Amino acid sequence: MGISSSKLEHSAIMNATCGPVRGISYNIDGKFVNGFLGIPYAKPPIGELRFKKPVAHEVWTEPRDCFRFGLRAPQNDELIGQFMNHVGKSEAHCLNLNVFAPSWHSPSGFPVMVFIHGGGFAVHSSSNYGSVSVARNLCVKDVVVVTINYRLGLLGFMSTGDDVCRGNLGLWDQTMALEWVRDHIRCFGGDPTNVTIFGQSAGGASVDLLCLSPHSRDLFQRAIPMAGNGECYFAVRTAEQQAALTKEYARYLGWKGDDDDTVDLMRFFNAEPLYKLEMGLNPKRGFRHSQQGNLYFVPNFDGEFFPRPLDELRKEAPKKSLMTGTTKYEGLFFVGLGAISRTHDGFKRFARQIFKPCDYGGHADEIQRMVYDYYMKGVNPKNSHQMAHQIVKFLGDYSINYGTYRLAKSMSDYGNTVYFYSFEHFNPHGFGVFKWMLPFLGATHCTELRYVLGKGVISKFRPDERDKAMIETMTTFFTNFAKYGDPNPPGTQQWLPHDPNEPFKHFKIDFDNCAMHDDYQDRRLLFWDEIHAKNRYPLATLSSLLSFFFVFQRVVVIKVYWI
Repeated sequence: MGISSSKLEHSAIMNATCGPVRGISYNIDGKFVNGFLGIPYAKPPIGELRFKKPVAHEVWTEPRDCFRFGLRAPQNDELIGQFMNHVGKSEAHCLNLNVFAPSWHSPSGFPVMVFIHGGGFAVHSSSNYGSVSVARNLCVKDVVVVTINYRLGLLGFMSTGDDVCRGNLGLWDQTMALEWVRDHIRCFGGDPTNVTIFGQSAGGASVDLLCLSPHSRDLFQRAIPMAGNGECYFAVRTAEQQAALTKEYARYLGWKGDDDDTVDLMRFFNAEPLYKLEMGLNPKRGFRHSQQGNLYFVPNFDGEFFPRPLDELRKEAPKKSLMTGTTKYEGLFFVGLGAISRTHDGFKRFARQIFKPCDYGGHADEIQRMVYDYYMKGVNPKNSHQMAHQIVKFLGDYSINYGTYRLAKSMSDYGNTVYFYSFEHFNPHGFGVFKWMLPFLGATHCTELRYVLGKGVISKFRPDERDKAMIETMTTFFTNFAKYGDPNPPGTQQWLPHDPNEPFKHFKIDFDNCAMHDDYQDRRLLFWDEIHAKNRYPLATLSSLLSFFFVFQRVVVIKVYWI
């Protein structure tokens, strides 16, 4: 399947309810898919609207050319990303979205899939995840796809901890984008009553959190959080922690005000030049904060977007169909980037840094020993292959696998239909230069995205015949789920819904082995139930990620797309 013509044509003017738009017409083997890029869904978040919830964009009357991706939210790119990303940045014009829609007609409207990008709540945009590849892989299967941008970093997630700025502006942006879909997508052939949101890593965490908030959860019917969710340790902070981090960063920039004077704090930020407010994955030179986690600005329990504790919101939320899972070796990505020394002593140091008394009280030393014994006891330190595999398992379990296991179990416990998977296919020639940083090859963080969106996010994607078959498999699963709430082809039941009484039963997705299995991550996550029970706090142990992300961020020197 490919583009029949090398020349992209402009579409006819679409008289949409948001205003008339003209887009691009992609010819996919004789089937035309229209793409409308860079449609604004909110007013520019500048001036009086800076650090405020988004305000819907006014309707326009003159045709708007939507031929190119809209500008990205302000951010500090990864090193090579500074040279390779050709889409500009703008605080004023970053709240935009893209619509990819079949040109043929559906009497009831096509199911809608809304993709939320990842990037640690700090970097990336919808432009990183494809345009024509989205049309080629998803829209030809009779769905409308929307990809969105939202505010990132300090501009999207800072908080003063009070009514001056409660934070979560990036989540409010995502919510307004979903409101735009509700109000306008029918003009593009979509069905606003049949919407599925999906995202990976921080995008997956966003998807799960949107399922819980009373402000967003009724705007869609199904969700696919991939390798990230609200149960993962990186995804959320308390309001107090986020406010403290915000003030620490202001001190770093030179703020001299009183900690209680949050109005003065906002006045200070508004007076600072934009480049000082741009955040990325790499640490700001000379800035080290003392709060839990080392991602700078992330969602927080603000009392407004999240009016009650996470588990209460999960229990009360309207029932939805959910598809969630991970790759086989989530931790491989992070090991390849040098997140932990592959020695026994390195493992012990890492355990001491992440299992701290501030989270586990008097259990901290005990837990460090438990984790070391579980993963490293009996492992020959001279056997580099065995060492690498154990450390990969540990990092994957700790950062993403355990949260995903908890999500699948809790959502099915509360009466939701959950389809739980492990994605295990990979192309050994598909890692680019990143291949030389890995101790072994396997499906890892971000691998699954190329088989859904058709675009590589760690390296360029040049699919071979097996890859093309896997693209067909994955896009069929995803579009079936969007259409029916069930990834199985109509009339079949190969992939069974998750049973909370059999929490390790999952659907393995591989080129020659798509089938139900009962050994998700070799059942290691029972061990993490023991660790979680010793946590002094009901929320995830975010402080324990400090070392993990600090080391990881320091070594990001290639173009990689992660949490």
